[in-house]
Amino acid sequence: METTTRYPAPTGAGDLTRRTTAGVLVAVVAALLVRAVVTTLGLPVGPSGATSPFASFPIVTSVVVAGVGAALVYAGLVRTTARPVRNFAALVAVVFLGMLVPVVAVAPALGVTAVGQAVLVVLHLVVAVPITAFVVGAVRL
Repeated sequence: METTTRYPAPTGAGDLTRRTTAGVLVAVVAALLVRAVVTTLGLPVGPSGATSPFASFPIVTSVVVAGVGAALVYAGLVRTTARPVRNFAALVAVVFLGMLVPVVAVAPALGVTAVGQAVLVVLHLVVAVPITAFVVGAVRL
């Protein structure tokens, strides 16, 4: 099976690891910037404390886990499909929409305000975009 894509396929595990690391670093910085803006503006997001979804540790941990998961899925798609970027983009869209379900359905029961829900959507977005762009090779350093 010949892989066709306009973005360069990773040349090996090291290349995909570098791409993923760069995407995760950009996503961590973006997510922490969102958190800093929310904190600076004093937006009423809901729960606070170390286990809050708005605390630094859960944000960074979630970004790292998302990056590792994205890299593993993309590596599998590169090996098994002729159009890994297209398939990965479709999966990213499905996962992104799926991750919004708990934001809308579960978060209010945990005390997250409507503003907090909007912030969570923004956080999901600023994490998904750079990780996806770097993993598929659309952005290279």
